[in-house]
Amino acid sequence: MEGNSLSLGGSLAETGTSGPMGGGGSQTADRTKARTPGLASLVRSFLHEHRSSYTVMVLAVIAASVLTSAWAQVAIAARKGDGMPDTRAMNSYDRAMTLSLRDSATQISIMYACICGFVSIFLVITSVGFLIERRRREYAMMRLSGASPRTVRFISLLEFMIPVGLAALLGSSAGCLLVPAFAKSLINSGLEALEMTAHPHLMGIIFAFAGILLAGLLGTWFAARRITAISPIEALQDSENRSGTKSIGPLRLIIALAGLAGGLAMVYHRFNGMDIEIQILATTGCLLVIIGALAPVLVPACANLIGIPFQLAFRGAGLLARQRARKENRSSTAIAVPIILMLVIVTGLIALGRSSWAQLSLSRNKPVAAEVMVTTDTKDTRDLDRQLRSSADVGSAVTYSKESWRRAGNTDSKSDAPFISAMHINKSGKALDTISPAFITGSAADLGPGKVAVISKGHGQEKNPLGRTLTLIDKNEKRHTLTITAIVDMTPTGQTGDYLIMDDSLSQLAPDNSGLTTLVRTAPRVQTNDLISKLNASWDSKGIKACTKKEYIRSDIQRSQKVQRAMPQMASGAIVLTAIFLIQACAIAVNERRQENRRMQAAGVSRGTLVCSSIWESVIDALSAILLSALAMAGVLAVIFHQLSDQIDMSVVPLPYGYFLITALWAIGLAAAASGLYSWFSSRADTTRR
Repeated sequence: MEGNSLSLGGSLAETGTSGPMGGGGSQTADRTKARTPGLASLVRSFLHEHRSSYTVMVLAVIAASVLTSAWAQVAIAARKGDGMPDTRAMNSYDRAMTLSLRDSATQISIMYACICGFVSIFLVITSVGFLIERRRREYAMMRLSGASPRTVRFISLLEFMIPVGLAALLGSSAGCLLVPAFAKSLINSGLEALEMTAHPHLMGIIFAFAGILLAGLLGTWFAARRITAISPIEALQDSENRSGTKSIGPLRLIIALAGLAGGLAMVYHRFNGMDIEIQILATTGCLLVIIGALAPVLVPACANLIGIPFQLAFRGAGLLARQRARKENRSSTAIAVPIILMLVIVTGLIALGRSSWAQLSLSRNKPVAAEVMVTTDTKDTRDLDRQLRSSADVGSAVTYSKESWRRAGNTDSKSDAPFISAMHINKSGKALDTISPAFITGSAADLGPGKVAVISKGHGQEKNPLGRTLTLIDKNEKRHTLTITAIVDMTPTGQTGDYLIMDDSLSQLAPDNSGLTTLVRTAPRVQTNDLISKLNASWDSKGIKACTKKEYIRSDIQRSQKVQRAMPQMASGAIVLTAIFLIQACAIAVNERRQENRRMQAAGVSRGTLVCSSIWESVIDALSAILLSALAMAGVLAVIFHQLSDQIDMSVVPLPYGYFLITALWAIGLAAAASGLYSWFSSRADTTRR
């Protein structure tokens, strides 16, 4: 770089710029004519000198732009209903379900696009800032040659925006090719009933291109502004004397302390009215803020500690790797940040979804007084009725089904499709009231054919609903008018919905029935396990299973892994995206040390030692990132355990320990492979050139 920096004085001298290294004796007219070609040739020479780093960065930006653009176009396609059938030709129920599926597809694809965009923008800013930080010496030489800080910032903008802009444009346009495949994967994530053929959309391309280009502009401007804010002598001293850990400024310290206070408050304090999802998101954000603010200090410190075993085990290569990981805090941070984001975002998203499902299942089923829960896959209750009524060990039993109907009056709003709980008494007994709804107004005698009860929803309960009518449309497009005669609280039953009916003939006409759940109270002096064994041995039909309430809650919580299929796919997208920038960071870190490696190789250090040191350095940086990510996830898990451990055995909650371990091992292998291969080929090219 020194040769390039020294030639800068001549370039600026030719433009007529006076300064410590310039020759400001040219005439004014000649200076005006030569200024523009000199600037263009200077930017072109920088691009050529650092073409290896720019090539890696361009490939990473292209890949990020492709993913972000593709998901943005899928979100627009879902919102516009590309390839979906005309809902005007459907019956009312199919129309409501199609609109509901379309809205779900839109929300999920928007989440995908937002995650890809957030990770892409963050990592583009980090990557550009890392490259500019590595160029302190060149920019300092430009300042000493007479260039003003504004000129240096303008040159850096031109230098970085050319490759970033072209890469973002190419990647955003190429995202059109992945739109059909991404739309198919979206449908396979739990929306199999959705008919959609996604097409490319120009607006998605514009959004992705503009977002990534703006991120590159901001990252370049602020990084160049930091460098030009100090004197050239200080910048040269800083580039020559990288003694390791970077001092913490007052702003970083304040941000870190604020994040720490917020994280501790989320972990140890119960906020009334705050859902566990909000607490997990807030905790994750606070921990990422702490790590982001202190990363220049935490990563080298962890690397110094983790590097001790490598130094003892691999001697020369291990010692060199530890020294570089400890001193090259910018390279180490650039490698660690993608891994931290990948691990925290992936495991945090999955933990959020599963713990939220667990809390919902607990809050819904814990008040239920039934000793035995029976699940049924079919709508036919004849076998269920026969066995429950004939068993003397059954005290009382009630079956509930959740039905989706269509309300008459609004044919295009998917929100006007009420969920109705249907109640069927299998066997009456003394304990029947404990597994039946609590009637706030009216009684069970007020329900029957042509009558319906409103399920109380606290503040959402409409005023004076009694006496009003509700018109439902069945699967045959026939209308049924029901009169509201009661208000009930479904908390003792664990059921949810908008209305409650007790009309078996009407339930048979429901457009959709999501299955049956039967609550059973045992007779006096009957053991629960004995009754479950007898019932499971007596069923004539398949798909009927009796279990305890605890087993029912456990199976319902573990069912989240099957229902929330979009979460792992979302996590996979984040993994792919951050892996791209991890490879970029490893490659750029190796490339920026080529001159140092050349000097060490000329001094007698073997090529194999240098390659091994690059591999071990990346492994040390990756392990440092994994350690910090584990500490961050410990805070998230502390929130989950604090909220749920006193309500249920946490072993039944499928927390993503396996995802964290697999992703961590994969990140270590990827960082080692990227650094090793790039270091080997670059050193081989240098040897061949000599």
